[in-house]
Amino acid sequence: MEDEVTPVCAAANNEAPPRAVANEGTPLLPAPATTGVGKKKKAGSGGTSDARAFKDDDIKTAMANERTFFKWLFFGFHIGAMGTFILTFFSPAAPGRVTMVLFTWAVAFFFIFYGLARYYTRRTAIRNGLRDPADWEDAAAPALMAGALLLVVGSIVVYAFVTDQVPAKHAK
Repeated sequence: MEDEVTPVCAAANNEAPPRAVANEGTPLLPAPATTGVGKKKKAGSGGTSDARAFKDDDIKTAMANERTFFKWLFFGFHIGAMGTFILTFFSPAAPGRVTMVLFTWAVAFFFIFYGLARYYTRRTAIRNGLRDPADWEDAAAPALMAGALLLVVGSIVVYAFVTDQVPAKHAK
């Protein structure tokens, strides 16, 4: 019986209890309980087992989609502001001034409506649970935006040289 080891209480010996050591694999927060609450079924599934589990990142993804749409909207309005710049700072007697303004605002509205179309495409993909990059990715968009910005700014510079005008400040 001498070989038996009796457990020693840390409090009885006035020792601190052993502390858990965290390493890189230790989560900072406990994992949430996985219950049936928070499950979302697909429309028309009739209660079958093909219901998709509601993900925590669905709301985050939807908000990111809205932020992306607002960036498209802001880009379109910035292009349109360049058209208003032509209208405001170039002489009213300049030939083709209104045509340049209409051109820049046409490009601006293209990007506004393109962003709106992409928003609804991604929104549908998010709601249907489609995770295929073809449903939400738009690889040509950055090149399209850069090309349009270069086209609009370049056309304004060319317009200034062709009409031999320099944007002037308003007289006070």
